[in-house]
Amino acid sequence: MTDMTGADRTVVLLGDYDYEYFREVSLRDGLEAQGRTVRECRFRGEPLFIGPKKLLVLPLFYYRIWRRLRSIAAEEDGVDAILVTKFNLLVLPIAAFWARRLGATLVYDLFVSLYRTGEMRGFAAWKIKLVYWLERWLLRLPDYHLTETAAFETLYSDLYGLPKERIVGVPVGADETHFSPRPDDESPFDSFTVVYWGNFLPHHGLDTVVDAAASLHGSGIDFVFLGEGPEKDRIEKRVADLDHVEFRGRVAWAELSQAASGADVALGIFADDPRSKASITNKVSEALAAGTAVVTMRSPATEEWFTDGDDVVLVPPEDPDALAEALVALWEDDDVRRSIARAGRKRYEDVFSVEHIGQLLVDRVPL
Repeated sequence: MTDMTGADRTVVLLGDYDYEYFREVSLRDGLEAQGRTVRECRFRGEPLFIGPKKLLVLPLFYYRIWRRLRSIAAEEDGVDAILVTKFNLLVLPIAAFWARRLGATLVYDLFVSLYRTGEMRGFAAWKIKLVYWLERWLLRLPDYHLTETAAFETLYSDLYGLPKERIVGVPVGADETHFSPRPDDESPFDSFTVVYWGNFLPHHGLDTVVDAAASLHGSGIDFVFLGEGPEKDRIEKRVADLDHVEFRGRVAWAELSQAASGADVALGIFADDPRSKASITNKVSEALAAGTAVVTMRSPATEEWFTDGDDVVLVPPEDPDALAEALVALWEDDDVRRSIARAGRKRYEDVFSVEHIGQLLVDRVPL
């Protein structure tokens, strides 16, 4: 239901971001669904990760932001909030200046920690430490932060010393133009198929997945992996001699859409890692939107939103035997698998839809 009390409120979505990435789309569309006017302050065509190049062009970014915000302020009766998108830590000072000047609430999407990202990418220790202290300092500027789950609220509050009540968990949605249910007869697979898609990253627990796949050789269950990432070559080599495991690399949206909705089971993540335990991940919400049964790991984040055996199947992290057993159980009982898929889709509509994301935003943040 649209929040009509916010019909005359204006929010500026500010940042150097991928304009098609669904995190930003869901924030924008969710706010608009709640009656907010969203004006975008975009100062670069594609996102540029923090580093020397971004530091060099930062004065140009500040100049463009200054001009755009001045223009928006002149065109609108008032600006009620500025929402800075993820990875845009370095523009928080100018965003904070304009927020104070306009009497607007400043919100930062702390969807991904740059410090934790640097750790995962293997940055030098001194760079990681520098990023951490830069983040810790600049994250004092916003009035509120967005993240993904209540578990992340606690994690980031402890990590950066931020007031927990100012960190708001907003789940990841899914682009329904790509992820929506299809009739069973439109599946691109001829056998019972388990699909994983996304980045091959250490905190996704893909060793657990391939160990489970290896144990199911000859069972009639096939595995398809879609995507790229630093772990892909290593993971692929581990099961190179198994004919029921296929790696297709990065694929077009049309193929991903067919695989997501046509799979019998979609996989989440399985690593025993603090960030993994706090996350749901895009692939889970996308699979729910596609109407596919999901198996992912049990964690504070997943137990916050799901019920094991009802709308998803939860297994312990880094337990390939438990994962294999869960997959066999779904393979053996098609009625249970279909029931979980239907309940998962309903859970998506109730919690992960754009409308609900917008409702969460306006309920917990003055936007």
